[in-house]
Amino acid sequence: MVDRLTSLVFPYSGDDLVQIDVGACLSPDTPFISEDFDPAITNIGPKFSGLVNVRANSESYEDLERVDAILVWNMAKPSIVSEAQQLGHRYNAEVVLIDPIRVQQETLDAIRFAYSLWTADELKQLVEESYIKFEQHAARWQGKAISAFGNGPSLGQVVEDEIDLGPSVKAICNSTIGDANALNFLQPELLFCGDPVQHCGVSKYAGQFRKGLAAALSNSNRVLFTQLGYVPYFRFVTPPDCHDRIVGIGNDRRPSFNLDLRSEFLTAATANIFTMLVLPVACTVSNDIQIFGCDGMAYSDSTKPWAHSNEDDYMGRMSVTHRVHEGFWQRNYEEEYWSYCRDLSELLDSAEQQGRRIQVRTPSFVPALAKRFVLA
Repeated sequence: MVDRLTSLVFPYSGDDLVQIDVGACLSPDTPFISEDFDPAITNIGPKFSGLVNVRANSESYEDLERVDAILVWNMAKPSIVSEAQQLGHRYNAEVVLIDPIRVQQETLDAIRFAYSLWTADELKQLVEESYIKFEQHAARWQGKAISAFGNGPSLGQVVEDEIDLGPSVKAICNSTIGDANALNFLQPELLFCGDPVQHCGVSKYAGQFRKGLAAALSNSNRVLFTQLGYVPYFRFVTPPDCHDRIVGIGNDRRPSFNLDLRSEFLTAATANIFTMLVLPVACTVSNDIQIFGCDGMAYSDSTKPWAHSNEDDYMGRMSVTHRVHEGFWQRNYEEEYWSYCRDLSELLDSAEQQGRRIQVRTPSFVPALAKRFVLA
């Protein structure tokens, strides 16, 4: 959104205001960020040169001709939020709360705000471009069997044992994109991701994921599917020769799942990438779908996060996101897991009613998957 900004005003309450050198703060040569953050962020700083205005918090805002939005990134004091709301009322400006400690998905809220700066025609063009790319790429998979892989612990066993997967087209998601062993064995063509914190956030882990994504996309046979709103973001963090292979799909709240993206280029918004993107895309191009690595968990364990393939390494690298996006992890995992199980049941029932064959090839605690388990 930087090209759409005219000024960023930062109220500052310290007594060393005159010593602040904005140019130095924005320079990649003198980065002022903690080690928890993706160092690539410093390369973005110069893009904001000339836009940043740091001023004493005690100053009046009367000299500002207009304020279009107020971003509150520290809600520690109620008075700060109150002041922001008063300014918002005075200038008829949007107030966006993006405190990473107190807001669960502050990154998602920031991205939503960025799109408020787009015109309707620009958004329409983004949709049309993604649909054209979807049709171009989907044609080569049409009618072929799809093997879709979650990143549960059984995925590691599939890779280690080199299970024969047949001639199916492979689809992977999330952390598997950065798993060199899985990539080498599976040779996937479909990649799925789009987490606002773990993939599009500012942490060192997110930065490592983005590097892994760019490396995975160096294979010209691979196509990335993500939420429509993340397309410009992933274009920015990947080489230009990848951009025609990044496809964004819109989503909204709806009572049923759309399993034919050619009839409507939208999916049902859910909290899990498998139900929101992986399976709708797979069902659009294939009637024969095999599922691996979606282990789930016993309901008694659903008060804690998911388990993953290469668990020790994954959790060790991802732990930094708990510090950078503290609010994101204040989640009701029991509710998330229950919703995931319900969504999978409805989606798979619908897929089978429409004539698709669904086989689950690794054991799962998820009821809808367990009852479709087929022993290899």
